[in-house]
Amino acid sequence: MASLDRQSIPLQIAQNCVVASIQIDLTPELWQQLRQDLLEKLHTSKARGVIIDVSGLEIIDLTDFTELRNLIAMVAMMGAKTVISGLKPGVISALVDLDANIDGINAVLNLDDAFVFIKLLQEQHKGE
Repeated sequence: MASLDRQSIPLQIAQNCVVASIQIDLTPELWQQLRQDLLEKLHTSKARGVIIDVSGLEIIDLTDFTELRNLIAMVAMMGAKTVISGLKPGVISALVDLDANIDGINAVLNLDDAFVFIKLLQEQHKGE
């Protein structure tokens, strides 16, 4: 019965990208599950991009941001590009106030922009 109550982050494939839509606060267990599920989906789908939609989150603390950075690094090791969409102004302000390392983070306002940005990243990579 417990497995029926298990929460997970939905993952979808769209436009050769894995889209993870985070709408709930993540516990360490959910972060671990997201990593496993996302990397497996990336591997089996052979997608070349990952979009992490955080528009459902009102708060991202330094621990969550570190987990997000680690996930982005893992995706990069698999040869895919990552973009974060839907960061709210308050979240961005808090991360800057907390002196979070935002170097190398690709972020856009919404999912539409995320697909355009991923495509641009992939085209740049082809040109290198």
